[in-house]
Amino acid sequence: MAKVTDIESPRKGRGVARSKSSPRSPSPELMDKARAAYELMIGGKSRSEISEILGYEHAEDVSRLMTQRFAADSSHLSAQETKDIRALETMRLDALQAAVWPAAMMGDPKSVDSAVKIILARMRVNNLDQVDPVVNKQMILVMGDKEEDYIAALKAAADD
Repeated sequence: MAKVTDIESPRKGRGVARSKSSPRSPSPELMDKARAAYELMIGGKSRSEISEILGYEHAEDVSRLMTQRFAADSSHLSAQETKDIRALETMRLDALQAAVWPAAMMGDPKSVDSAVKIILARMRVNNLDQVDPVVNKQMILVMGDKEEDYIAALKAAADD
């Protein structure tokens, strides 16, 4: 099995271009590269290996390419395909975490950093980083006759 390396930090502004002005689909050339990257990923290649094979400078470029591809294909993916992709990525993150965990628990700073990044990535993959508006609503209990009276009292207190 190949040696697991530290997760690379993102390099903003390099590699695959991101269009901020229009949500158009990626070019056919990019879609072909994204398809090849996906097949290599399914075959077990790391994003670093995929970037070398496809001629990208950084692994983050492959990540952006895959993100563009998934965004373009998301309307065509079935619920089962989405679940399968999520499960595959979760298994990979589990394997990475298992590799760095012993050193992280011994206090190795690079391993701790890698473990945290892996945990955050798992949260993103499983949409656990999204705020639940139902849980995070702020409830205010108004004591008294009218809400307006309460607001006026708060404003008066703030002015003091």
